[in-house]
Amino acid sequence: MNTTTAKRYPTKEVAHLEVYGHIGTLVANVRNLSTSGAFLEVVSQGDYVPQKGDLLSMTIKLSTLQREHNVSAEVVWSKDLGLGICFINKGEVLERMMAKSSGF
Repeated sequence: MNTTTAKRYPTKEVAHLEVYGHIGTLVANVRNLSTSGAFLEVVSQGDYVPQKGDLLSMTIKLSTLQREHNVSAEVVWSKDLGLGICFINKGEVLERMMAKSSGF
């Protein structure tokens, strides 16, 4: 287990989130960002607020770099409309979804 914490950088970017297994897109403010994850605050929600263990597709437009990135992530904690996420490899998404479905 890696106990090193990646340095976090404060930011005010906007992200669009899609939760695998749920319909719709959420908008969130990215409050801090690191190479391993981010802290998000959901600002527009549909019928569902992401919870710990949910898998996400996140599109973030980095305005200072004039670039858009799409990353996969897992919610590692949630409190009210705040989310802590950990970035994961896109190839891991299917593997984690299969692991969740076999748990039923």
